[in-house]
Amino acid sequence: MKIRKSFEQAICILLLVGANDKPIKSHELSEKLLVSDSYLKKITRQLVVSGLIQSMANKRGGFVLTKSLDCISLLDIFEAMEGKEPFVKTTHLVDKVFDSHLKVKETEDFIVDYLNAAENQYKQKLKEITLSQIIDAAHQEEGENL
Repeated sequence: MKIRKSFEQAICILLLVGANDKPIKSHELSEKLLVSDSYLKKITRQLVVSGLIQSMANKRGGFVLTKSLDCISLLDIFEAMEGKEPFVKTTHLVDKVFDSHLKVKETEDFIVDYLNAAENQYKQKLKEITLSQIIDAAHQEEGENL
């Protein structure tokens, strides 16, 4: 499984928005992250739709968090960027490969169940860390552990 770079960029956007006590404009974010404003707007749109940030449309507008950094987990961000669809969607193509007298369906179910369990563990790990923990880790003295 490969995580898209937009996941990392979304984390950085949220950290930057959370570090500001006033709304931050998209052009400021794109300059800071060295990404095009149009690309950044695609990412921020997904963050708005998922309810992680809000866009303030006025003279002093920009983006603000909708919840505190300690309430936003990596899972929240992952699902905002990647969606909530399961990792595994079988096409039952294996039915066309093996004879019908073999336990193909049972074997396929076993594999899918195993992969679903791996997905659940992965998502549980993402749920365990929040953006405030990331900030705390970045500000720790060298040699300290989380």
